[in-house]
Amino acid sequence: MADTALVLGGGGLTAYAWQVGVLAGLAEAGVDLSGADVLAGTSAGSLLAVELATGRAPADLYGDQVSRKRAMLEVDFTLAMTVKYLWAALGSRDPQAVVKRLGRLALNMRDVPETVVFDAMRSQLPVQEWPERPVRLFAVDALTGEAAGFGADSGVDLVRAMAASCALPPLYPPITIGAGRWIDGGARSTTNADLVDDCRRVVVLAPIPKGPGASPNASHHVASLSAAGARAALLTPDRAARRAFGRNPLDASRIPGAARAGLRQGAEHAERIGAVWHG
Repeated sequence: MADTALVLGGGGLTAYAWQVGVLAGLAEAGVDLSGADVLAGTSAGSLLAVELATGRAPADLYGDQVSRKRAMLEVDFTLAMTVKYLWAALGSRDPQAVVKRLGRLALNMRDVPETVVFDAMRSQLPVQEWPERPVRLFAVDALTGEAAGFGADSGVDLVRAMAASCALPPLYPPITIGAGRWIDGGARSTTNADLVDDCRRVVVLAPIPKGPGASPNASHHVASLSAAGARAALLTPDRAARRAFGRNPLDASRIPGAARAGLRQGAEHAERIGAVWHG
């Protein structure tokens, strides 16, 4: 059983920036989560998990965000795509049924090749091979609804695993891994924090605490970890941070503001997070 785990949620460019800010704010206050035994991520959180695993310091990542020094992947998630996603996500009160509906939406995509996703991920990843430190990238099999955390021991190369974790339908097609067709882990949960139940101390950053419809709330996953005996803490954006995000999580102009909001919240919650992390 691993000792500590940092779980990083999905939610687009502003989600990534806010989490970078939180980590930088915590580190400034003496609570550096980047040294976690397990770095786990969903979608945008997967990219951040890999970057931390390669040794990038939260302060450096924060500087890149507020200065817009680093070009983040910008995509056009159209209104038509949004309607299709919400139609699938809101079509059932059963979380498992929602995952299957989103899986069918992804499997119906036939006009975009998987190579498009691979190229997009290569442009963002700081390395093309798995880092030495343990990383878990969460994705969901569109065929079965099964969730998995891909890592170096999964037999899947890093670019393909990252593509699977970020393959949000109907923007990107599902990614073939073995006999499965895998999509963004956010189809199941914005954090998938319940999948690190083999860790003793867990901090979960959830830029979007809950997906649409029947998607489980991150707080429920954290509660399940606590009930199983783990020390767990959850941090979500406050009202000011949500204002900084704006309405479009893919709006790159909102990145600096989201990062600064995260920095403030990290400093404000350092004592609470530190009590779990160092306890």
